[in-house]
Amino acid sequence: MWDRADILERLAFLRRADIEFTRFGAIGHRYLLNQPLPESEVTAFETRHGVALPEDYRSFVLEVGDGGAGPFYGIFRLDRSDLAIYDNEDLVPGFLAGAFPHTQSWNELSNGTPESEEEYFDPAHIRGSLNVSHQGCGYMVRLVLNGPQRGTLWEDGRCSDGGVSPFAPGFADWYLQWLNQP
Repeated sequence: MWDRADILERLAFLRRADIEFTRFGAIGHRYLLNQPLPESEVTAFETRHGVALPEDYRSFVLEVGDGGAGPFYGIFRLDRSDLAIYDNEDLVPGFLAGAFPHTQSWNELSNGTPESEEEYFDPAHIRGSLNVSHQGCGYMVRLVLNGPQRGTLWEDGRCSDGGVSPFAPGFADWYLQWLNQP
């Protein structure tokens, strides 16, 4: 599915074209990928969390890189070691294996009956999804691992009362679109 050599070549081109890292998020990832993970580590992650990663993301981690260069501030590592402590719901036992609760955009604040802040930010609203990228200002991109939306990306914009919304049809399409933008 992936051509690591081609991706690395494209990232090298972007790095040469943007030596001051002015493209949004480039200062964080500097167009560099982490090394791919061995099959044993990916399988161990899946077993530990009771999930099967969507194939395009799983093959990316195995063939291209375990995070690094990507849309916005880049792609997070599979082991979650580069997530801020307040974004670590992915590590809560059972969180990733749960059913993702949405099939369409959700935002309780849009219907005029706001929940409490605690209820609005309840991790149950993003259960069954993996945090893959930070857009800035608290916006996150999440990959759905379970249910009818499996494999799609959703934006968690609750940081600014934006709710949770569909974002991209899949990891590969999203990543390659970013990689090939001028």
